Amino acid sequence: MKPTFKNFSSLLFGFVLICLRAQAQETPWNYESKMIDIGEIQLEYYDHGGEGPLLIEVQDFHNYYEGPYFNQNSTMFPFLEKLSEGFHVVAPMRRGYGKSSDTKWGMDVATLGKDLLLFMDALGVEKAFFYGRFPGSQELTWIAEHHPERIYGLIYFNNPIVLVHCTDLEVIEFFENISVFTPDFDKEKLKRIMGSRAIWRPDFLTDLDLRMQVPALRFINPEFEKTNFNQAMFETEMKNMSEEDWKGTRDEEQQYLKDLLSDSVRYEQLYEKLKACNLSAEIEAGMKRAFGDNLITRYEAEFPQKLEIEEAFREYMLWQAKHILEFKEGVMK
Repeated sequence: MKPTFKNFSSLLFGFVLICLRAQAQETPWNYESKMIDIGEIQLEYYDHGGEGPLLIEVQDFHNYYEGPYFNQNSTMFPFLEKLSEGFHVVAPMRRGYGKSSDTKWGMDVATLGKDLLLFMDALGVEKAFFYGRFPGSQELTWIAEHHPERIYGLIYFNNPIVLVHCTDLEVIEFFENISVFTPDFDKEKLKRIMGSRAIWRPDFLTDLDLRMQVPALRFINPEFEKTNFNQAMFETEMKNMSEEDWKGTRDEEQQYLKDLLSDSVRYEQLYEKLKACNLSAEIEAGMKRAFGDNLITRYEAEFPQKLEIEEAFREYMLWQAKHILEFKEGVMK
């Protein structure tokens, strides 16, 4: 059977494809779903156990513990289990996901960052390590910029993602149409979630004097680089999305993509706009400037295997875990 976008995560969400097809395990991984009251709302979180300082795995676009992206054999689980050798590992669900309260508002980065701080308060934890990939990197950066006193260390999987890099109306229209093609939720809920994060920018882009005095480790891997979300989608997944069978739920968006693909002049003009307003270089420079000597970078080139191979990707994530455990030892000594 030919893989489809619904069956496998696309490059829109990076390494989910390989996570969902990782080698089978004979026994389920050791984690437990729990609920916690953080004041205004309740959050579900998954407790992977372990001893040591708290490590919060900040959620990306999806919930991998239930629903269309769940697979108990996901590469994520051995990765988090390895981290539990040196951390107490937890993975909270954002409001609107899983059993967490669905407020239908508060999906912006600042509110979600505050939710993580309230989550820590409810656990009685003053400081934590944070691991984030794709949109999770937004909350990491917000907390570092506004509440560095709550951080032991940050771990980034690539640089912070920015969903819309400029205010050009055609670029915004493209984002509005491309951002609703995942099976997590209905279209209107996805619009609320994605739209609430669309205008976020790191403060360090405009405040050139901002310095973040917290240790940070980042893994730079071009295969999963999505700092410029729109351009990445334009280059990789637009055609697939226009052809996928969404059973009448994304008709308008698919027609927009089909029209764009059929108009070569409009297509090339939009592509040039996406490249012209790309902030990736500024974000890279800003990360180095804001974190300074506190930033440790590990490049994909340090891991030679091809990551499209499932077992290689599993080994790559365990390679990440090794460096994260070493990073913790350096921070906590």
